[in-house]
Amino acid sequence: MPRTAATASTAATPARSRSTPKFVVGATTLYAQLASVLRSRIIDGEWAPDSDIPSIEELCAQYGLGRITVRQALQILAAEGMVSSQRGRRTFVTYVPQQIEESPLFASLAAVDAQAPDYTIRVISRQRVAELPSARWDVGQSVGPYMYLCKVDCTGEKPYACSGVYIPADIYKRFPKEAESLFKLVRLVVKYSASKVTLARERVRVAAADFAEAEALGCNMASPVARVERVFCDENGRVVYLGNSTYLGDLYSMERKLDEYLEGM
Repeated sequence: MPRTAATASTAATPARSRSTPKFVVGATTLYAQLASVLRSRIIDGEWAPDSDIPSIEELCAQYGLGRITVRQALQILAAEGMVSSQRGRRTFVTYVPQQIEESPLFASLAAVDAQAPDYTIRVISRQRVAELPSARWDVGQSVGPYMYLCKVDCTGEKPYACSGVYIPADIYKRFPKEAESLFKLVRLVVKYSASKVTLARERVRVAAADFAEAEALGCNMASPVARVERVFCDENGRVVYLGNSTYLGDLYSMERKLDEYLEGM
């Protein structure tokens, strides 16, 4: 595909109105701040895949920064696979948005047990603990002991989420051998719990990947991620599943039906 100039006509989506950001010398370097701004313009589709972005001179004039700062920002994006930047050539976009609907991620809590055909799991560690951590989401009762599992969820061999999950030891004991490496834990908990699971809660926060998350997911530190906490309780109020999962930001979406809110308007 021939590269085109980065104009509104080549953008995958209409460019949104942007004010010139104010760059401040501080804990975050100027080139990292600029890389964040340029990364957002690429992810938002303002610069379409395979299209040229403004030259270093144009970016310097637009953002009021020096050539070295702009060049370092582009080097960051090139290392991330967002752009191709070579001396003496125009820099063009190499980032291709992921198709969320084709990935094994789901928008509703009711679908967390579903699995895509190429879904794989890597269990990193297993540990028996007496109780749930004290600094947890205060839903349900902690009745231990629990098994704590660290795992990475993948599409084929590509990681998209890493998790730490607590499951009562007595339920975990009923799992078939190596089941936690083959099936989603929620599905196993619901199937092998002696009591009916009657309560499920989920909350999502947007964050930046820390070192451990970046290492597990194969992304850069401070990349956007979604941190998801889930709690399931049985009919006796006991926590039978407590999970903290981190998803790659470009592979996670949430959809909600808002019809019920229209009734009161």
